[in-house]
Amino acid sequence: NDNSERLFQLGHEHEIEKDIFDIEFTPNRGDCLSVFGLLRDLNIFYDVNQKYDLYEKQIDPLSFFFQNKAVNHCSNISFLRVDVDHIPNTYKGSLKDYFITFGLNKNNFFTDISNYISYETGQPTHCYDANKLNDNELTLDFIEGENDFMSLSKQNIKLKGKNLVFINKGNEIVNLAGVMGGISTACTTSTKSVLIECANFNPETIIGKTVKYDIQSEAAYKFERGVDPQCHEKVLRRILKIIENHTNISSVSMSSFSNFDYINTLIPFEPERIIKIIGIDISEKKIKTYLSKLGFIFDDHFIRVPSYRNDISTVND
Repeated sequence: NDNSERLFQLGHEHEIEKDIFDIEFTPNRGDCLSVFGLLRDLNIFYDVNQKYDLYEKQIDPLSFFFQNKAVNHCSNISFLRVDVDHIPNTYKGSLKDYFITFGLNKNNFFTDISNYISYETGQPTHCYDANKLNDNELTLDFIEGENDFMSLSKQNIKLKGKNLVFINKGNEIVNLAGVMGGISTACTTSTKSVLIECANFNPETIIGKTVKYDIQSEAAYKFERGVDPQCHEKVLRRILKIIENHTNISSVSMSSFSNFDYINTLIPFEPERIIKIIGIDISEKKIKTYLSKLGFIFDDHFIRVPSYRNDISTVND
């Protein structure tokens, strides 16, 4: 299989079972934990269409009170409020294919889209039933001591020590940040108003939580390895496009809370040094071609590292 050979060349060890690629990624390549991430890597060998349909209409500002008391642990977070006229009975397009191909059970419309988006883009999101957040207020903060938390999986978890959580106005824990949401604000099959959270958590804040509390969490697995801090609007517009393809959106609004100015990593472009490091005689033109296909940008005498490649900091990388 040509794709299999290419994946091995990229360092992605895997097995194939029927039409499914079971790939084992190294911990530093969190950017590949999605279909789109793999396509970016495979662009080295193919001319891959890396664009997908996004919601192009104007989005109003969201009137929503949010306090981030842990800015060093969540530097960038966005919230999207969506109201729809009806919930579709069936899925279509890539969303339909996702459930059929993997034989997955459906949960509810918004959670299903959230799960698919994580698979497609690599960015976890969390959906709250907006009507269950009737105080229209959330706070992200650390809590200490012992606290009860009823998870989405209806598991009564005894939180111990220091944990990063989202709490509502009544100081109820509604989300173990970056790991799993709570049952009290969960979406159901009748949810028509949703608040979608899209965040960038510090990996060190998330690591160890799933083991400590015996939770299966794909979101935590991705946050532990690092996600793209610059992808929020694109991801949320992708979610809106899928929603729009299935039902009528009656209202939509969004707000972002950023506590940093992202600066791309710049690495001096020194072709001779690169050749010496990798031990292969390769032309400057080919170096530029390969790196450009992987999303790196050449800026004067520097290589600008894309925001999704948090594993790159020096010329050796």
